[in-house]
Amino acid sequence: MQAFTINDIKAFAETLQELYKVFFKKYPFIKPILIKALLYDNGNYNLLITENKLVIAKYSVYKSSQGFIIERNIKSTINMRFEVETSAIVDILDNKQEYKKKPYKLFKYLPGIIKGLTVSNQRLNVDVLEGQKVLLRPYEETDMPYLLNWYNDYELNKLAGWSSGKTSASKLKYNMSRSFGSDPMNLMIDDSNGKPIGTIQLYDFNDHDKSCKLGIRIGDKNYWSKGYGGDAVNTIVEYAFTTMDMYRVDLRVYEYNGRAAHCYEKCGFKLEGRSRKSAYIDGEYYDELLMGLLKSEFIANKAD
Repeated sequence: MQAFTINDIKAFAETLQELYKVFFKKYPFIKPILIKALLYDNGNYNLLITENKLVIAKYSVYKSSQGFIIERNIKSTINMRFEVETSAIVDILDNKQEYKKKPYKLFKYLPGIIKGLTVSNQRLNVDVLEGQKVLLRPYEETDMPYLLNWYNDYELNKLAGWSSGKTSASKLKYNMSRSFGSDPMNLMIDDSNGKPIGTIQLYDFNDHDKSCKLGIRIGDKNYWSKGYGGDAVNTIVEYAFTTMDMYRVDLRVYEYNGRAAHCYEKCGFKLEGRSRKSAYIDGEYYDELLMGLLKSEFIANKAD
């Protein structure tokens, strides 16, 4: 039985990406046929290594701005699964330069790729994301009384950088129809008993840069400083990095919201800059702190 190390699998992923870029550049007519198989466009996939049609090893392969990251075992949150025989891995690694010169020889692997590749279309199709302490789910009409209370709370609004103005039920319903109603990454946060305690969002998606922004509001103050916000953040950024194939998630937090900044730091976000006196809130100017988290950092933090 052939045994591979993590470095072998990383080398295979890098070689496969490089070879198929050459392949599709030389033979563009084949690209529409295998559009879902473009591993360099969807950087995350589960790799199942087979020998005589039996699975002998499983890996999660992540592509990030720092290159490929390999983990043992597969992740249910990754959409793409790719099966490959050990003989193919050995052949591609041993004959990389030959394939680069004569990419047409890769045609022999196309039937296996088509047969061994499965993709589930889960992107932006959220039912429930389950964390350790929270559930993230789409908005429902019964959530309106909670939202009306939270979005008319002066302290909560100031933490979010809003004015102290009141929001009516009709206006809030209209806003919900345009955000929570149309964007499936605007989610409610429930505790483990199903009680709504806040909201969380991913927004401003940039598919070219593979980045997006994060926002969160724990509306029920009884749940502050008890790990619920951190669990919600970890749950949604894991979805962003593994299922949506984002490379970066960032956010802004106001200088007076030290509790939130500390929570983000515990979740792995790093302070990347300060926008001085850029936010005018309730008659005063405040600094905004820019914080960001990379896919490679998130995966490394989970492995620790």
